[in-house]
Amino acid sequence: MSVTAHYDPSGEPWPIPTPLIRPPPVPPDYPIDALGIILAPAARAIAEHTQVPLAIAANSVLATAALAAQAHANVETLADPTPISLYVLTIAESGARKTSADRRALTPVTKHIATLEVAYRKAQDRTENSDDESAPLRNPWILCSEPTAEGLFRSLQYGQFSQGVFSNEGGSFIGGHALSEESQLRTIAMLSSAWEGAALNRVRAKDEEHTTLYGRRLSLHLMAQPEVAARLLSNSLYKNQGFLARVLVAQPASLAGTRLSDGKKRRFDRDPRFTLYQTHVTALLDRNPPVDGTLYGLAPRLLNLSTDARNSLVNFYNWIETSQAAGGEFEFHREWAGKAAEHACRIAGVLTLVDDPEAPTVQHQNLSNGIILAEFYVREYVRLVGAAQVSEDVQDAQLLLDWIKSKKYSQLTPRKVVQFGPYRLRSADRCSRALNVLLEHGWLRCGEGNLYHVHSSLVRGSS
Repeated sequence: MSVTAHYDPSGEPWPIPTPLIRPPPVPPDYPIDALGIILAPAARAIAEHTQVPLAIAANSVLATAALAAQAHANVETLADPTPISLYVLTIAESGARKTSADRRALTPVTKHIATLEVAYRKAQDRTENSDDESAPLRNPWILCSEPTAEGLFRSLQYGQFSQGVFSNEGGSFIGGHALSEESQLRTIAMLSSAWEGAALNRVRAKDEEHTTLYGRRLSLHLMAQPEVAARLLSNSLYKNQGFLARVLVAQPASLAGTRLSDGKKRRFDRDPRFTLYQTHVTALLDRNPPVDGTLYGLAPRLLNLSTDARNSLVNFYNWIETSQAAGGEFEFHREWAGKAAEHACRIAGVLTLVDDPEAPTVQHQNLSNGIILAEFYVREYVRLVGAAQVSEDVQDAQLLLDWIKSKKYSQLTPRKVVQFGPYRLRSADRCSRALNVLLEHGWLRCGEGNLYHVHSSLVRGSS
């Protein structure tokens, strides 16, 4: 394999630059068996038929199961009972087939929505042709992909009490209006409240509207490319506000180059592992959830922990707590570690209802599986958030580097960056710091005056 040599304009050799943001360490294997007897085989089936890493398929089925189960129960913890809603983030490169995996996992949900839409239209026709003054019809809204805080509030106000934000193009959500500078605090505050199962409020001074929604449930699954996800994971606001601590994140290694075909045709919809999963998830979706007629929202029952399950949870909680001490494994990630026991309970609650919608308690096996998965996700959080938490100057330098690459500049001046570069770099001081970082990492070299030469690998895309 030949390697292209690089030289600066004076003819001097120019070594390959140092990456600004180093890739995270090698990901661990997903503990697939901990998904239980229904979800684990389904994830394996999706992974095999779609040729995606197990973590992608696992995240998709777990998020879908949470969406189906969350309306029916809360789960006991060592503190207050908590919803069993889950927020999931899957990170994979373009072409990783994550969209196909998620579409297959969501099959029972999309079928359920179609059934609701037919029933909704028929009910509308009956209402229009009668004097019935019963409660207003609820729209068959369950899934949305990139809502604003206001749009999501409206969806939960007039749609189903239990919904999901599922986006296989997470960049549209992360980079869209909902998480823009002027809206991000409002959006993450609402998402955090929904995760807690708290009442959701909207106040509008213009039309004197003050609306409170009770008994709503929301699960979330964002699928994003690494560079897009890094913008979410590196944002100190999301970390400090506790939003990232509510997210189960995974970024498996790519399978690109290994997804060979034997030419045989296989019917995924007839795979018994998938049909069993579809049967169980559909049973939860078709089941009428408990509703509070006074507050006009869900009134989920309580899933208690069995004695053995509670004992295991206490041991896990104590271990994760001591690991947050100075010098401990999670000293610098206490925000997520502090919620690890709750995550374990939420996951265990989902697994319990998928197995048996009428189960009165979370048994030891499902709680143990919840703990195994919580341990996996806390270490993924440390691995990925730790790699993404870089200084603002390095973030600016990466932004400038991407801009130079997109423009294919072989040379540039600070003035050009300030006039035409990325908006956040259009100040002399911020631009200067970003240029200095690129100099330090070998991406630029100083020429005469204020001229900077760009490493030829960035212009030619070679290495």
